[in-house]
Amino acid sequence: MLRDSNKVAQSQRGSLWKDAIFIFFLVFISLVSVLYIYAKSLLILLFITALLFILLDPIVKRVSRSIPHGLAVLFVLIGFFGILAVLVSMIFRTILPDLAGFIREFPAFIIHFDSSIVVNLLPPEFTEYGNQVLRDAVVFAVDIVKESVIPLLRTFSGVAEMIAVPFLTFYLLKDGRKISSSIADFFPPQQVKKFAAFFGDVGIVLGGYIRGQMLISIVSGSVVFVAMHILGLPYAHVLAMVSALSEFVPVIGSVVATVPGTLVALSYSPLLAFKVLLFYVILLKVNHNIIYPKVVGKAIKIHPIFIMVTILLFGHLFGITGMLFAVPTVAVGRVWLIHLLGKSNSTS
Repeated sequence: MLRDSNKVAQSQRGSLWKDAIFIFFLVFISLVSVLYIYAKSLLILLFITALLFILLDPIVKRVSRSIPHGLAVLFVLIGFFGILAVLVSMIFRTILPDLAGFIREFPAFIIHFDSSIVVNLLPPEFTEYGNQVLRDAVVFAVDIVKESVIPLLRTFSGVAEMIAVPFLTFYLLKDGRKISSSIADFFPPQQVKKFAAFFGDVGIVLGGYIRGQMLISIVSGSVVFVAMHILGLPYAHVLAMVSALSEFVPVIGSVVATVPGTLVALSYSPLLAFKVLLFYVILLKVNHNIIYPKVVGKAIKIHPIFIMVTILLFGHLFGITGMLFAVPTVAVGRVWLIHLLGKSNSTS
């Protein structure tokens, strides 16, 4: 009996090493690890290309119904990069100078907080700890912006990188099926269908996650920008950008993003700080109780507790960058595991 069970285990291990999905995932993880260590800029460039493909491919497919596929790809890319050029110009003209000013004035906000009525009402043993928590929270929120924007600016500081992404995206959108078919040719015919189904599910999950997160980020950033202007707070651009980018770190990031705005408001008056804090609480409730479950939750199908643990683990291992990529990485890993176990129907 024991001998039979050993034979079954050996057979399962042997079939595992012949599985196309298993082999591809190992190769992919190894390649990403090497690029992360030795060529992080190239990894960012390839990641942005893959991101653009996931975002724009559904649009290209719709436009292709009316015009030739190659022309549809060209029109979609021109429109996208035209909008992107306007946004980048706005970032350079407004957000980056405001971010620099916010970082310079941050010590003044802490001083105002230290001398505020709220702090004076707290027991002395809590004051120092509370100050440290707030400092760490603000640094974390600002780091989200710097970790998200500065690496991108650094990556695209050269002409070659700026030219490479549109061309790579164009050919990936135009010949994506041919590329996937050429990769599938390396595997046995019986594995090709399974391989294609795996990629299809990964595209669905990542596409739903990215589009959902972008929607939540745009809504949060826009609402925060308008609210801060109405309340008369300075650095509305920075606070809006912090809120928008922090949504890519679910739960943790959006909670931490409430601290900078509240601190700025507290430097003016406790009443204004209360109004700002109340606004952020309402925004959090709407995003995470209504929008997030319907938009993102349906795509990734991962419990919020597991998401929080994963974000904390990735943050401990890889810093802010790891926290930004924690959820999509686990979502893809879930799809991989489901297909590896032969339960791909559960992803639908």
